[in-house]
Amino acid sequence: MGYAMSWLAVRGRLPEQVLADLDASLTGRRAPFGDLRLGCCTLPGGWQLVAAMRAEHRWVAPESLAALSASAELVACVVEEHVMVSCAEGWRGGERLWRVLHDAQQAPDHLQSEGDLPSPYARIAAEQRQLQASAQARGVDELFEVPLKLAQALVGFKHDEGGPGAEGLWQELSDGPLPPAVPADKKPWWKRW
Repeated sequence: MGYAMSWLAVRGRLPEQVLADLDASLTGRRAPFGDLRLGCCTLPGGWQLVAAMRAEHRWVAPESLAALSASAELVACVVEEHVMVSCAEGWRGGERLWRVLHDAQQAPDHLQSEGDLPSPYARIAAEQRQLQASAQARGVDELFEVPLKLAQALVGFKHDEGGPGAEGLWQELSDGPLPPAVPADKKPWWKRW
């Protein structure tokens, strides 16, 4: 069983602003990474990390990323280990600056990149291509790691490794605003007990 998830990291906005822009709210529950369907945490370097255990969640749709990055820096990542697709992209000022995609369904050596790529990209891509060439006989997809390692180099988080965000407790999120709490002395009309 593998991960299917989306995450984004925002720097330059308050955590409350990020959640409001995503139409998400804190539930008050805390749990380890992976135990929550939706969660958030703060990473070193001022990054606010929000994750959904679903590939291509609405939070990483281009419209959402454009709006959220209008006045902030943003890195988004989609991981779908079941079909070996990974993607990372960077946004600022409401525009996508770069994108790196690996889709093993297109070809085992598929690696698409566009835009003004961050400096760690060239080194990471070269290292993973070298590993891919040596791992070919074993059938290991090393290029899947390129977008994920690039995002990690920028924000310090990778879903399947320890380190910031993967250790400790995350805050659970609700996908939308939480309904207002009903005072204990105010029962619905139909409850007689």
